[in-house]
Amino acid sequence: MLMNAKVIKLDLNYSCAEHHHFAQQRHYLAPYPEEPAEHFARRVLAWLHLYESKPVMAGLHRSGKDPDVFIQDEQQHFQLWASVELLEEKYLRRACHLADQVVLFLNPAEQRQLSSMPHSAKSSSCVFQPEQLQQLCTMFQSHMELSVWREDDTILLTDGKQHLELTVQCQHPH
Repeated sequence: MLMNAKVIKLDLNYSCAEHHHFAQQRHYLAPYPEEPAEHFARRVLAWLHLYESKPVMAGLHRSGKDPDVFIQDEQQHFQLWASVELLEEKYLRRACHLADQVVLFLNPAEQRQLSSMPHSAKSSSCVFQPEQLQQLCTMFQSHMELSVWREDDTILLTDGKQHLELTVQCQHPH
């Protein structure tokens, strides 16, 4: 299923008591042209998972050549490179070279493939369950009001009608 909207206006209420981070902001999120809803859901969840670090969602999709979500310093150096799909080995190597930290947001099958890649030891990975992504896809609207609560590795989302609890399983390099 492809995304219908060109831009989603998101009124976000974000709360993380553990880190004392509370925000109420409006964001405009743009799916890539011809982006499947599940891929966009992964990008949104990756962005929300990293929200306290003020990440940016990429505007163009270039098949692994650029991050889907990132944080850059004043000199345009990547402090964090996040991709929501398993990268080819050459792109993973490139990401590890260009960024201080690489995080891949994967499904369970991609996570199993990652462990056999040579440069996977330099990257972190977080796993989202496909069923959870499908639930988030049903919440997408051109104007969304979303409340997000973070507790450890759990993200609780509600749009006032539906509730979604996501447990993000992350593995960090040794």
